Amino acid sequence: MRKHIKLCLVWWCCITVIAIGQMDRVTSSSEHANPVLKDLLDPSSSIVFIAAHRGGYENDKTDKAPENSVVNITNSQRKGYELFETDIQRTKDGHFVMAHDPTINRETSGVGKVSDMTLIELKALHKRYRDRSLSPERIATLEEFLEQGKGRTVFKADMKPGVSKHFVDIMKLVTDHNALEGIIFRVPYRDAEFYDIYRKQGGVIAKHTLMFQVTSKKQVDDIKTRFDSSTIEIKLNKAVPTNEQSLDLIRYATDTGFIVETHAEGGEEDWIKLIDAGVRIFHTKTPSKLKALLQASTNH
Repeated sequence: MRKHIKLCLVWWCCITVIAIGQMDRVTSSSEHANPVLKDLLDPSSSIVFIAAHRGGYENDKTDKAPENSVVNITNSQRKGYELFETDIQRTKDGHFVMAHDPTINRETSGVGKVSDMTLIELKALHKRYRDRSLSPERIATLEEFLEQGKGRTVFKADMKPGVSKHFVDIMKLVTDHNALEGIIFRVPYRDAEFYDIYRKQGGVIAKHTLMFQVTSKKQVDDIKTRFDSSTIEIKLNKAVPTNEQSLDLIRYATDTGFIVETHAEGGEEDWIKLIDAGVRIFHTKTPSKLKALLQASTNH
């Protein structure tokens, strides 16, 4: 309880400093300068969008673009993937970097946890391709991503464990780089209280900023009431992604006014059922396969 109270006080002090700067930068859905975000939030659109997992890495070595690297932003855009799914972690010295795993062992030439290393230490390492060979690329910072992707893509950023409590600092970086329209934060429903405190104490959250991951109609209603977010992620059962409970929840969230995102679990038949239920964004490890399916239909 004491830890929670201290956290609230820290947030209150920090939020008041940055709230005014954010106010002028939040736009309505009809005023979005980022063309990807504008199309995504168009309520009349039936286009299905692809959020490529870590930017896409199916042919990372051929493309010379390892996952979650700056160069993969251009590569992902060239392949026609509208959203770049990525992951935010915090270094020992307070910087935010793009890394997926709890450790950097698989992704880089180094070993250890991001949270145990400084930015300088991380920048000395090389990113690995999926076959474990080394690339010339380095671990990217959030600032580098925001600048490289500005006006060209939308990042769907997964807030890794422990990062949500630093949301004030992250939003300051985003607003300082004038990149509010270039990022959507995917956050677990269990962290909704953090963001509610942030909002109630003056922090400005655009409707598109937070994508909560939910598992029930009660959670859908709560997010609609408290945040009125534009998007929401329905967590699927990986073994049976198109069971009637999941499809019903997708339809409910769509009828409630959300743009629904799910992981592209299962196969093509499952994807078609999910689209028919109302899914507008797919988070996928196989974006090229999904794109081929969408192009064969009228949904892309």
